Amino acid sequence: MKLSLLRKCSLENFKRLKINKKLEMTSIGAVGLLILFIHHASSIYIPPGPKYACPIKQNVLYPCKCDKGSDIGLYISCDGGNLASLAVALQNVAALNASMVEELIIKNSHFTILYGTLLHQSTARVLKIYNVPIKSINEFTFLGIDSTLEELRIVNSSLTTFPKSALKVLGNLKILEIDQHFIDGVATSEFDDSQLPTKLEKFYLTNGFVKELGANAFQHLKKVKVIDLHGNKIEVLKKNQFRGMRDAEVLDLSFNEILKLDSSHIADLTKLVYCNASHNKLSELSRGAFARNTVLRELNLSFNNLKRLDANSWRGMRMLRRLFLSDNQITDVGRGTFGSVSRIGKIDLARNQLKKVDYQMFAQLQYVELIDLSENNITEIQKQSFTELYLTHINISYNSLSSIEPKSFINCNNITHLDFSHNLLENIPRLAFDENSYASHFDVSFNRFTNMSQIPLQNMTGLRVLNVSFNHITDIPKNTFPKLYELHTIDASNNMISEISNAVFTPLFSLRSLNLSHNSIEKIKPSTFGALSTLLELDMSNNQLKEVSRGSLAKLSSLRWLTIENNNLENIFQLPISLNFLNFRNNSLREIPEKTWPVMNALLSLDLGHNQIGNNLRGHSFLGLLTMQTIYLNNNGISQIPYEALGEMKTLQYIHLQSNNITELPRAAFGKLPVVFEVNLHNNQINNISKKAFDGLLQLLTLNLSRNSIETIPNDAFFGLVSLRKMDLSGNFIEKLDNKTNSVFDDCLSLQEINLSHNKISYISRKMFPSNPWISYRLERLDLSHNIIPVLTFDITFGTKKIKSLKLSNNVISSIRKFVTGNLTALEILDLSNNKLSNLDDIEAPFELPENITILNLENNEIFKINQDKLAKMKNLKEINLENNQITHLNKSLIDAIKTGVSVKFIGNPLKCDCEIQPLKHFLLGQEASPDQYSNIMCNEPKYLSGLTLHEADDRRLTCSNEEKSFIKNLNHEYEKLPDIRFRDIFYTKGSLFIQWFVSSISKDIADFYLHFRDGRNKVLLEKTLAYDTRIGNITSTEMERIEFEKNVDVCILAKNSDGVILHFDESQCARMPSNFNAIMKKYNKRPSTFFKIYEVDRNNLGHNLISIGSGTNKIFGNSPFIVLLSISLILRAT
Repeated sequence: MKLSLLRKCSLENFKRLKINKKLEMTSIGAVGLLILFIHHASSIYIPPGPKYACPIKQNVLYPCKCDKGSDIGLYISCDGGNLASLAVALQNVAALNASMVEELIIKNSHFTILYGTLLHQSTARVLKIYNVPIKSINEFTFLGIDSTLEELRIVNSSLTTFPKSALKVLGNLKILEIDQHFIDGVATSEFDDSQLPTKLEKFYLTNGFVKELGANAFQHLKKVKVIDLHGNKIEVLKKNQFRGMRDAEVLDLSFNEILKLDSSHIADLTKLVYCNASHNKLSELSRGAFARNTVLRELNLSFNNLKRLDANSWRGMRMLRRLFLSDNQITDVGRGTFGSVSRIGKIDLARNQLKKVDYQMFAQLQYVELIDLSENNITEIQKQSFTELYLTHINISYNSLSSIEPKSFINCNNITHLDFSHNLLENIPRLAFDENSYASHFDVSFNRFTNMSQIPLQNMTGLRVLNVSFNHITDIPKNTFPKLYELHTIDASNNMISEISNAVFTPLFSLRSLNLSHNSIEKIKPSTFGALSTLLELDMSNNQLKEVSRGSLAKLSSLRWLTIENNNLENIFQLPISLNFLNFRNNSLREIPEKTWPVMNALLSLDLGHNQIGNNLRGHSFLGLLTMQTIYLNNNGISQIPYEALGEMKTLQYIHLQSNNITELPRAAFGKLPVVFEVNLHNNQINNISKKAFDGLLQLLTLNLSRNSIETIPNDAFFGLVSLRKMDLSGNFIEKLDNKTNSVFDDCLSLQEINLSHNKISYISRKMFPSNPWISYRLERLDLSHNIIPVLTFDITFGTKKIKSLKLSNNVISSIRKFVTGNLTALEILDLSNNKLSNLDDIEAPFELPENITILNLENNEIFKINQDKLAKMKNLKEINLENNQITHLNKSLIDAIKTGVSVKFIGNPLKCDCEIQPLKHFLLGQEASPDQYSNIMCNEPKYLSGLTLHEADDRRLTCSNEEKSFIKNLNHEYEKLPDIRFRDIFYTKGSLFIQWFVSSISKDIADFYLHFRDGRNKVLLEKTLAYDTRIGNITSTEMERIEFEKNVDVCILAKNSDGVILHFDESQCARMPSNFNAIMKKYNKRPSTFFKIYEVDRNNLGHNLISIGSGTNKIFGNSPFIVLLSISLILRAT
């Protein structure tokens, strides 16, 4: 019994233990799953970058840069530079891991002949050369790139001949564009023995001087689909000019001087779809000129000398859709001229000399969408001129049209837009349109109609828009409008309408907009408009209205916008309750009596400006306006705030009371308006503001009190304005804003911007702006300009700790106390222009700036001294304006800041142009387009440079005496004349003498290098020309034996331009050699080492460091361009 009980207990314990283990394992698994879930939930998917990404440090590509990477290749652009600098940059591009280039742009560069190995390592698919004065391209220039190049564009070059030999290797090219050039002809043999036509699909030779095209010049371009020769000087096309181009679909011959175009010229272009021969000198079209071009869809012959058209002109052109014939001298279009082009969609005959629209001129053109006859001399439209048209836009504006015959429009269904504007029409016959002809948009503006009955509307069943403005219409008689179910807009403005018949608009069941402005209407009768339940907008401004009968507008149950400004109304008439916006400005309104308004729950904006209301607004003047948000009461002669009248509108948000005669603001001047956001009291005569003047405006955000007569503001004047963000007190007579214990702005807890400009403030006290350690004020923008502040004291730092923008211009500030500006820690913009500051580097009161400063304006002061080093160290500074001061020097530190992108404006200072300005001059020489703010800096000293701009000053004349140089820190080659080339190193190893150099100018045409040794008499002892992609030359021991070093031998490295001319050189480009061979080996000897091929980046002569890594040397060359050492072998190239 006990044993069985013991066994039973043990069994239960074992089961319990087993269950606990399972629970424990389950818990562990749940926790693991939970961790895994949290991990995945917190993970963020980061999309992979492009397959070919730009290098992080792009200075190795200078003057090129990588604009973007992509999955198909890099986008590289090179702005400026010369062959020497571009060669190194493109070699570095080719050496990148992601060397595939999708697009390479070379622009604004300096070379006249494109030759050599510049493009040999490039893998670009697209090559664009812009604004480079290339005169010729040598053979084999495109070797290497020919395997990948598919698109070549050369724009704005100086090419004089077609570069046949250079282009013949481009067998993969699909697009060739040569635009803005000096090529004068295309010879018959230009594409003979060339791979260029193999895949070429688009050929552009545009905007040049091509005058002669050889016979069969394009016969090899069998796959070309687009040939564009526009903008040249072509006069004559030869027979079969485009033979062989059977795949061509686009031909552009516009802007040439072609005298004749017929089938013998273009018959071979059987697949031609688009032809542009506009802006030529064609005087006639021969019969069947385009008969072989059966699929032609668009033909542009505008701006020629064509005089006549007939049916034979378009024979065989059944597919033609768009025909442009504008700006010719066409006087006659024969009957049935367009019969053979029945599928035509657009006919443009504007600006010709047509005098009439003939019988059946435009007949049975079922697909035509636009007929433009504007700006001709058309005086009449004959009967059946327009027949069987559908959904057509017809423009006959700007003619002399005075007569339209009956039945001129037959079966013209739904003319989308019929424009008769700017003609001499006085009457259109009732039968001008048959019962099936009507227009959706009918424009007869700027004619001579005097009565609406002269405009036939009886059959205009589909009319939607009617424009009769700028006529001489005097009345709108009864039965003017038949029942028109689609007419929604009528513009009858700028007429002389004085009489409108009763209910004349009632047959218009969809009318939404009616413009009757600028007429002579004096009275609106009770039934003038009737019950137009669809009308949304009514404009009766600029009439002579004196009376609007009661109830005349009451039935306009959907009216939303009513404009009735510039009339003579003295009372507000009964209005429709649906109104949203009412413009009643510039009338003769003197008062608004009680019960003027019905209960209106839709009116949002009411403009009563420029009336004569004065102080005649009473307690219930606006009773019933339940949703009013904006009210304009400006220019009304109001002298007291109409708080009782305004108090009726509890939803009011914007109050405009500017330009009145208000003189004081009493306590709670506006009553309690809980949702007012803006109050504008600009340009009044306010001279007294009581305490708590704005009490009750708890939500006020903007308060404008500018241009008043305020002298003092009492404390608590702005009590309750806890939400106010912007306050404008400019243009007053304020001298102070505190009582030595409190600021008048203490209650403005949300105030962010204060404008106190154009006042009489002479000092800033500690209590002028709100400050409290337990209240977080938000003032960020403060304008104290145009006052009379003489000294900036530490008191300005109280209450302005969060100021981001501070304007103190146009004061009389001559001194800034110590620690003042530096303690405005949040300041980003500081304007101290037009003051009397002189010494801003005073030891006793140094001019400090906070770290966040981005814009500093000190122009038009008397500053002669400022710590430029401190300015340059401001990390966030983006713009410094020092114009029109007395500063004579620009320090190297500030020039370095200019190089990093900081804008420094310095014009108007008496600059001394000496060697200290050389770094800036060198920087500008390295820029393709120097900013005017630097180039136009004027030299004041020395006298021989006085009056010259820095851009004009010769680099060689910017010199310093030895005494002056002793005061310049870190004096180096940047303070010397800028040579084309500088030496990097000279060394002797393995029996040869090596000379290394770098190019220091990218703004000149520098190509190959001329290395030579000369004796004391300038006799050349040894010379070599080295390719422009080389930066190291070697002199073998055999060559050195021929040089007599004891004769004061110099080694010189000079630059050649791309024309092969040796450029002017500086003495720094020569180095004196030791007097014997042993001395040379001793001076320049180096241990055997493995050198590397050098790729340089000469970046505006900023001193980069060169680190030459070798197995036996580790040397740092200071003040050298950036060097990238890429291949573990010394490659010496000498030519």
